[in-house]
Amino acid sequence: MAQLGLQSRLVLIAMLVLGAGLGAVGWGLDSSFEKAVFAGAEDRLRAVVYSLLSAARERDDRLLFDELGEPRLSQGSSGLYAYVDTSSGEVVWRSPSVETLSGSRISIQPPIARRPAPGEFRFDLAQLDPDTPRFVMAYSVFWEPLDAEMTFWVLLDKHPYVERIAVFRRNAAGGLAAAAAVFVAIQLAALRWGLRPVRTMANRVRGLEAGAQGDIGDDYPRELSGLARNLNRFIANEKANRERYRRAMDDLAHSLKTPLAVLKNAVLDLNRPQAKLFGEQVERMETTVGHQLARAAAVRTVLPTASVAVLPVAKRIALALERAYQDKRLAIELPDDDAAQAQLAVQVDERDLLEMLGNLIENAFKYTRTQVRIDARATAAGVLASIEDDGSGIAAEQRDLVLQRGLRADAATSGQGIGLAVVAELASLYEGTLSIGDSDLGGAAVCLELPSRAKGPNGALSG
Repeated sequence: MAQLGLQSRLVLIAMLVLGAGLGAVGWGLDSSFEKAVFAGAEDRLRAVVYSLLSAARERDDRLLFDELGEPRLSQGSSGLYAYVDTSSGEVVWRSPSVETLSGSRISIQPPIARRPAPGEFRFDLAQLDPDTPRFVMAYSVFWEPLDAEMTFWVLLDKHPYVERIAVFRRNAAGGLAAAAAVFVAIQLAALRWGLRPVRTMANRVRGLEAGAQGDIGDDYPRELSGLARNLNRFIANEKANRERYRRAMDDLAHSLKTPLAVLKNAVLDLNRPQAKLFGEQVERMETTVGHQLARAAAVRTVLPTASVAVLPVAKRIALALERAYQDKRLAIELPDDDAAQAQLAVQVDERDLLEMLGNLIENAFKYTRTQVRIDARATAAGVLASIEDDGSGIAAEQRDLVLQRGLRADAATSGQGIGLAVVAELASLYEGTLSIGDSDLGGAAVCLELPSRAKGPNGALSG
């Protein structure tokens, strides 16, 4: 899975912290508002009880109320109900609003589990009707004129209060969501402004890779100035190292040009059958020296624009090597479909392709017994060229060893031990791969996969 960007990480962290913080704030507000609503209901019911106590009088051993301080007690289905009963459960008075209720249940049991003691207020939820929750306020008093303990019950529908809490929750959720959106937008803008120097540095690094500029500058905040300074120092050192390498390669190439020219002229005077072969090899060395000189002189990455067919190059190398190894009488197996071969092209420098295939095919000729097979096929990434032989092969534990510069699996055969390492290095420049396996011929199968489109060879030289 791809790694999240720095800005995405910071935004995600900010959203998580903001979500947790606003969630805690919302929970606190909701709890406080709910408690305030219920406390308001309790205060209102307590006030109704006081108004009933002040309006109550006795006559003929009965409790009467000349006026009710709360008009809703006189209205049916008003949501506010009151009645008075004795400790034995006998109802001695009901408000007119109670008549709309299932009054039979009120006379059977109190709406809460425990009747309050005289002089005690109790506030709770009614237990009579689960479908219609109600607040209940109960107050007991010993009524001396009637010589009886009486309890004043006041019931209030809970639904309006629940609806009020629901409305508050919706409004609070909307408000907190809007605040969160505004905060995230501000945070994103702040992060974009704060990370602008990082984006500037990244853009300049891309420009550096493309060869559009020589360094990444030094106009950065204090936190990035040290990194920029170190990168610029590294870039300067790389430039100096490249210049020293270019001069060394320049000197080497020029020092080899004269001996190669002498050899080339000397070959022209030979009348032996091998004169043509010698001439071709001298010309190949001269071409290689010129190519390396051009590579050393390059100052920036140059991507090849033309594709090179793999198999024609491989055939040319194989035919030259077949004459060089004619004493081994090798059987060379090559594809015959010229039209298909032309389609198997890679977008690399032709001289680099010659160097890679030349090393691989020469190794196959050197270590094979009687047969070499060269083939190529298209892959999702590009073209896979395979060179197989019927030699002794390369042991699995030595395959990583032979890809290291200067290390060889066969010390008995002449060579410098850099051929496969050079191929692996060149292949990596083009984001290609080099792998070694077993061939069904009995020896090694070396596979070189190169891209059919230019991908930008890791900021390295490619011709």
